This record gives sequence, structure tokens and C-alpha cells, in this order.
Amino acid sequence: MRKILVSGLITGFISGVLLLLVSAYVESSAGIEIMTLLLNVDFIFDRSPGLFLEIVFHLMISVILAIILKWLYVDKPHLYMPGLVTVWVVVTLLYFVLSSLSVQNLELNGYIGFALWMIFHIGYLQALHLMFRLGF
Repeated sequence: MRKILVSGLITGFISGVLLLLVSAYVESSAGIEIMTLLLNVDFIFDRSPGLFLEIVFHLMISVILAIILKWLYVDKPHLYMPGLVTVWVVVTLLYFVLSSLSVQNLELNGYIGFALWMIFHIGYLQALHLMFRLGF
């Protein structure tokens, strides 16, 4: 179990940071506020907790997902692929939930923002899977 926790910590952190960096690049270059949506927790607090805590929350979720998926990968391989698909579906639905709950008005460019959100999260899950296969 310790190996799964360590692996989930490492892979979740790396893939979460990659997702954050790609989202930040798109937001800074194209103005599509994918990173802002990714880090959006303003509906939970009376005011924004600040960028640092938003990133910490994002990385905590990424590590938790990585630990669960690594556990499935190692101990329940027959449930691993359904687990990946389930995570992707939930994350896809979170696009609509987070954008509707957001206190601030986000510029997501309609279908473009949604497509980028889906593609980036597929990349996130692929990064996790690749690291699992490489033995991380």
C-alpha cells in the first residue's frame, strides 16, 4: 500500500502540474480561461483563497485521483479502464458544474473551451497511465 501512496503522490503531482502548465499557457496565449476554471474554488469561500491555495487544492485532487487509479491499476486491473473512463466523465461534467457555479464571469469561448478542457484532461489521464506503465 505504501508503494501505491508514494506512486500516487509522485504521478498525481507531476500530471497535475503538467495540466496546470498547459492550461496556463493556453490562458496566457489565447485568453481562454481554462486555468482559471481549473483552479476555480471561489464559490466555496466568501472570497478567493488566493492562487497558491487554489493550486494546492488542484494538486490535492490530482494526487487523490492518482492514488485511486494506481490502486485500481495494481490491485483491481479489471476495474482500471472503467475507472479511467469514469474519472474522465466526471471531470468532463465538472466543466459545466464549475463554469455555472463560478462567481466570476469566465471567458471560455464556448465549444473551444470545452474541447480544450476535455483534451487536456485526456492528456492528464494519459500521463498518469504512462507513468504507471513505466513503473512510477
